[in-house]
Amino acid sequence: MEKIIDVKEFKLISRQFRRTAGDLLNAQNTNEAMRLAIRFISNIDSEPILSDFISKNNVLEFDMKEIIEQRNYHDKFNIPIKVNEEIAFIYQLLKYATENFDRYDTISRSYAMYRGAKISDSIREFNREVVKLLVNHITDYLEEKAIELGIDEKPNAKVLVHGNVGQLNFTETGNIQANQTNNQSGNEELLTLAKDLIAILKETKIENATDKEDAIDFVEEATNSIEAGNQPKPSVIRRAKESLSKIRPAVEDASYLASQMDKVIQAFGNIQF
Repeated sequence: MEKIIDVKEFKLISRQFRRTAGDLLNAQNTNEAMRLAIRFISNIDSEPILSDFISKNNVLEFDMKEIIEQRNYHDKFNIPIKVNEEIAFIYQLLKYATENFDRYDTISRSYAMYRGAKISDSIREFNREVVKLLVNHITDYLEEKAIELGIDEKPNAKVLVHGNVGQLNFTETGNIQANQTNNQSGNEELLTLAKDLIAILKETKIENATDKEDAIDFVEEATNSIEAGNQPKPSVIRRAKESLSKIRPAVEDASYLASQMDKVIQAFGNIQF
């Protein structure tokens, strides 16, 4: 996955999560609570930034079927102490419940056992003691990312999200449009220099013809990739630089050809991978 999101989109992701979480935490009816729990889990699973957080913390697999079936009627769930295990447990509990039960009080029933307690009371207490822990962890994560990336201080910032879920990396990229403009300008200059160099090399007699042909071939391969809108392979750039450097001593330092070769070698060295 590679995706660029701006401040607005990042805030919308955070807002959507807070909304779905808030709806679930405020639920009272058992059927409505299950519907909202399904939406809550779906929001996490469908948004890479959220599912990446869960994946990074989903360090232990719990047998939820056995845990739920063996729980006594009055027993609450034994929430793990370690933060990542706590996150994993609560997520897996909700995930299992939404996939296997129709009623939310199947998992919340033991959280309000006092006289006169209603199903709505058990749902409220379960959400407060269990679900809210997961909500707080994800909310803190989003807020920490916003601070780390300078979301509030840089209203025009862009964030590059790349990698696979469980390994996502976040980079504040600054002014993407300016970077793209600079890269495009640099590529156009490189293409002009490279094409001019190729034309001169073809007309210039160099003692080692094989080295000259290698230089022409590798420079052409690199420029063809750039013209096609692709990033040249690092191996191609390396070979183009090496082949040019190999024939460079055979060219007079003060010549136009030497000047163009030096410029192309430097331009290839400035390409960022």
